[in-house]
Amino acid sequence: MKPLLLFIAAFLFSVHMAYGQKDGLYFDKKYYECENKWVALPQKEGENTYIYGFVYLDGTAGYTFDVQGNFSVNNGKFSKDTTQRESSLKYRLPKRYALLAILPDSALKQMALPKEPDWLKIYREGEDNTDRLVNKGFLLNDVEASAEAIPVLLKAYAKDPHYKGLEFELAFAYNATEQYTKAIEVLKNALSVDPENFMFYRELGYSYLHTKNATEAEKLYTKGISISKDDDQSAEMAFNMAGHYHGLKDKVNFAKWAATAKKYMKDTSPIKPYLEKMETELK
Repeated sequence: MKPLLLFIAAFLFSVHMAYGQKDGLYFDKKYYECENKWVALPQKEGENTYIYGFVYLDGTAGYTFDVQGNFSVNNGKFSKDTTQRESSLKYRLPKRYALLAILPDSALKQMALPKEPDWLKIYREGEDNTDRLVNKGFLLNDVEASAEAIPVLLKAYAKDPHYKGLEFELAFAYNATEQYTKAIEVLKNALSVDPENFMFYRELGYSYLHTKNATEAEKLYTKGISISKDDDQSAEMAFNMAGHYHGLKDKVNFAKWAATAKKYMKDTSPIKPYLEKMETELK
């Protein structure tokens, strides 16, 4: 068998998404569902052992997998591989990663693993501080886990609703989970304190578009674009309005907003082909 240190890095970034059950392990958890848990990776083809480790949240690096070693399962008994020197390799987990299995308590007992490693307390210090909660909410939004981000962000919101970045992340999470009226409430309060934040207008315009209030959305996007210092965001706001009028087959208003989107849109923008497709369809 190859030494763990030689193949673990390649394995971590080559493993494909997996789902299923084997040896009493259920590979059905995304890594953010495994925070502060011992986990196993699905086996690679041809391997008869599992890689195991601990998933935790590093306030600076994000979700991290602390790889500990290998284990095997024989007749339901979990056994650590003692032929390799124990090590601890830390890897920041990418957005898309294999589904993991949380090790059951019986496995922890058989493998003589503590409920949590002693070193974890260092990373958990201050985990309920507002800045840490907002950062965690951002990380969850970033991996499309907005439903999980909401309770985290609400905990911070109860302490300091106007903390930098918090209101946007909470509104984004509400919009992503189609709770548009809640997003509107958060953003209105946010704008009462910071009326020149163009990202609030971007998110609020989106909320109103999805509550069938295109007139208000258009006002908000117009304001947002007028104060925006980010061409990509300006292009996105204009694109959203163009998409609305495309759906209505309103060629005049579509053309107006499409022209605005093009004014700010880069040639490499991911929205460019979609805008061109809408233009073709309306012609």
